[in-house]
Amino acid sequence: MGPGIAQTGAMAGYPTALIARSDASLPKARQKIRANLEAMSRYDLVRVDEIDPIIARIRFRSDGLAGAADADLVIEAAVEDLPLKQRLFAQLEEVCRDDAILASTTSGLRAADIGALTRRPQRVIVAHYWNPPHLLPLVEVAPSAQTSPEVTAAVMAFLRSTGHSPALVRKDALGFIGNRLQHALWREALAIVERGIATPEDVDQALKTSFGARTPVLGIFEHMDLVGLDLVNYMHGYLLADLDAQTGPNAELKKRVERGDLGVKTGRGFYNWSQKSAAAVLSARDTELLERARKRRHRQGVSGE
Repeated sequence: MGPGIAQTGAMAGYPTALIARSDASLPKARQKIRANLEAMSRYDLVRVDEIDPIIARIRFRSDGLAGAADADLVIEAAVEDLPLKQRLFAQLEEVCRDDAILASTTSGLRAADIGALTRRPQRVIVAHYWNPPHLLPLVEVAPSAQTSPEVTAAVMAFLRSTGHSPALVRKDALGFIGNRLQHALWREALAIVERGIATPEDVDQALKTSFGARTPVLGIFEHMDLVGLDLVNYMHGYLLADLDAQTGPNAELKKRVERGDLGVKTGRGFYNWSQKSAAAVLSARDTELLERARKRRHRQGVSGE
């Protein structure tokens, strides 16, 4: 996530520092950013002659948090571990300028909790990018009750300047918007498999070839209005009571975790990844997203003429 976020800042013309945990990860980060830009150039999203100048705007550092001392905005992309993030933010506060904005790209933790050990919680905010951040426009901006309005406005303006589409989360809630929706869908998908209604393969097929295919151009509330709220109300009257309402991890999920079947990282999860290519899945994802980005840019260019 970090290299992609740094790339978007550099693409917008901002001098950017990418601070890695070790020297060993820096060449990989540089290589990833170059590969991203080269792929984007094949879809007319970046000119080939822009690639080297973009990369040159990024300082690749592994000298610790001191690399953030002069930053106007710090975006933390550490692993999803609240105590770790709390320590990082307390340390960043000691290093950074008093007027620096400290943002986390956490997937679901609250800004108030992340900034709990800081002296200036009004400068702490969540800016949750979606992966891959150089291709997906959404960034969820989630301030806490203590975050100053000026900080929120500045982060929203920065994200618009990098070509993103920020969505303001108006209440400091776990999971924000996207992950609350996504995990509600995952909970029901797991329950469908647990109850023997369908296999993981058929659940994925159903999603990708039905409402998932139209979601990029048809939002949830747009769809409800189009089909009629009376129909939605009628269906909820008989369907919602039959949907899963577990408040903890599903048994199908726990079973796999307990036996060490964690997905791609171990070779098996719901799929056998020795027989299914993760690289091919990611390539298909990125190709689709690049095509959409090209169409989006074309529409914006046409509308701006």
